[in-house]
Amino acid sequence: MTAVTAEDFLKKTGMEEPMAPGMIKYRYITGNKEGGSYTVVYDWRSNPDKIRVEVRPGLTGKMPPKEELKNYAVWLQSRNFLELDLSDVKGHA
Repeated sequence: MTAVTAEDFLKKTGMEEPMAPGMIKYRYITGNKEGGSYTVVYDWRSNPDKIRVEVRPGLTGKMPPKEELKNYAVWLQSRNFLELDLSDVKGHA
């Protein structure tokens, strides 16, 4: 298994811009079917030792209310996220 750096992972998810602690960035993906659009949220503000990469339904960047989730693709109806733990990385990538 090959090790992947946080920088490599972020680039593979579409984040081409540099990030720094305290930042939140959004990448909007327009789907070709109704309910298929989503936002990838890169959050390095909530915890300076972790970058949270979350997929949220819709193009607002916010999680919609539960009663509206039925309007989105099934894979977008639950929380989808990954946290990159940077606590052991000097200089935070």
